[in-house]
Amino acid sequence: MGSGAALTALGHQLRYLRQSAGMTLTEAARQLRTTKGHLSNVERGRDRPGLAIVAFYEDRFNGDGQAFGLYVESVTSWRPRQRQPVASRPRFPIPGDASTFVADITVPDGTIMPPFFIFKKVWRVRNSGTVPWIGRWLVREGAPGGYGVPRSPYRVPIPDTQPGEEVDLMVPVRAQALEGSSQAHWKMKDDDGWEYFPDRYPAGIVLSIVVRAGVPGPEIQRRG
Repeated sequence: MGSGAALTALGHQLRYLRQSAGMTLTEAARQLRTTKGHLSNVERGRDRPGLAIVAFYEDRFNGDGQAFGLYVESVTSWRPRQRQPVASRPRFPIPGDASTFVADITVPDGTIMPPFFIFKKVWRVRNSGTVPWIGRWLVREGAPGGYGVPRSPYRVPIPDTQPGEEVDLMVPVRAQALEGSSQAHWKMKDDDGWEYFPDRYPAGIVLSIVVRAGVPGPEIQRRG
């Protein structure tokens, strides 16, 4: 799918989500603090939306992740395929920078829960290197939600962490609609989306749950 086709499909999906929820274009523009004209052009496939607009439609209107997928496709097909100059790239990993996983504090791998169950996933990691972690983000890999995968924010800030300190990383999550096992992955990145450890920790940190209809919601307890 080319850039124009992906943008048109994205606009149609956004309009479908909004209209299905019964919200007017005027009200959506007000909540997004943008103009009605711009939002109309977005839904017609004429203007390219930012991630904040797509995330609003997905979260506010209970989308299934399709809009996120179309957004990614529209962006990747629009960008020219060229290498960024080496001089402008951050030099990651930083010498002396290291991270060590400590524990799952909530929701151990394989936790069984009903569809759409809302919880907070917490991992504990240690800054095991010599570089302070300042202004870093925990960023979701792939679309941050869908019919068969858990929904979460695209990224959450990592509290500043000095060498030797441990930090709890918390992400609010909603279980997917589809029964079965699912996983989601996050990685530590800078404000521009560059990985701090591009040659290490290929899976990042992982959430693994099992959704089963008719079961009660698990009691979420902190461990440690």
